[in-house]
Amino acid sequence: MTPTRHLLWDQGPGEVRLAITVGGSIADFRVIRPRHPEQALMAAGEHYTARITARGAGGVLATLGFGDDVLVRPAAGLAEGARVAVAMTRPPIPEPGRWKRALVRPTGEAPDAQPGWRFSGEPWEHALREFAADADAIIVADAAAAQNVAALLGPAAPTVRIAPGALDDADFDAIVDGAAETEHRFNGGALSIERTRAMTMIDVDGEGDAHMVNLAAASEIGRLIRLFDIGGPVGIDFVSMADRAARHSIDAALAAACVPLGQHERTAINGFGFAQIIRPRARLSLPEILCGTHPGRLTVESLAVALLREAARSQGVGTRRLVAAPAVVAFLADRSHEIAALQSALGAPVMLVGDPAQRGYGHVHVIPA
Repeated sequence: MTPTRHLLWDQGPGEVRLAITVGGSIADFRVIRPRHPEQALMAAGEHYTARITARGAGGVLATLGFGDDVLVRPAAGLAEGARVAVAMTRPPIPEPGRWKRALVRPTGEAPDAQPGWRFSGEPWEHALREFAADADAIIVADAAAAQNVAALLGPAAPTVRIAPGALDDADFDAIVDGAAETEHRFNGGALSIERTRAMTMIDVDGEGDAHMVNLAAASEIGRLIRLFDIGGPVGIDFVSMADRAARHSIDAALAAACVPLGQHERTAINGFGFAQIIRPRARLSLPEILCGTHPGRLTVESLAVALLREAARSQGVGTRRLVAAPAVVAFLADRSHEIAALQSALGAPVMLVGDPAQRGYGHVHVIPA
């Protein structure tokens, strides 16, 4: 019997969270944030008009009208200053300490007059359609969310159910918090997940029998790669095992754990306990969205979103006083539309207060009317 698949849709302030549950357990999870003109928020498959800005030994560069220049491949016959219609093949990637340029390819279509994004809907619309394609039902928190989902999907939408308790039980906050961490415990050991400029590195550590530790780790590695939407090359350093038969059994366990990942390549575990997985990189992983170019440290945007969501959950009647570090307050002050939407949802005014002593995302104080 096929396990029930539910799509959980949580459209909160600052971001949309989507998850697929299979038999009641979360298998896939995405965090999607709205576009801002000054941000290079892109995804593979999206279409743009680009203008060639330079040709050099490093390749052909083009501007999309916002963010950093992108690399164009192939670029034969494209002269500097030319406009060309392109499709994103790899989004800009936040490596430790820097952003890696996005890659685009010419499509052969007629370009628009000016560089820019060819609007095709907000990014969460694409994710909603992708996730809903094989979902048995969509679970939302309220009637407004149900109406929004039904409008986006049209008559082909699965059954939409309003069940705020199901979203609370899913505990998306725990997944987000975990994705920002570098250590992940499992029965008998721990995984250390580190982003480097070359690849995502996963180190397996544990006490006791190395074979049992690696066996448990293999299953957890497949689950976390899928849950955190990690793409590109992933290197795995298992606990060393001299016995070849033991390595083969771990290979088999890792292969089974990687089946739900979809398209990927995987090497066998070598004599030093190292294996590699490579997945397509169509978008940023959850750790990259949350921490940007500083792995293990939430970006100002992530802190601001966490504060907005905390304010949206606040109870009581009266003004919401959002106290946070000055950088977080400045970020929110520049997003007046987010504050206006929060005030409308709460039916109460929202105040922003900067406090250099605040750590994390700050706190929300309800001032009684």
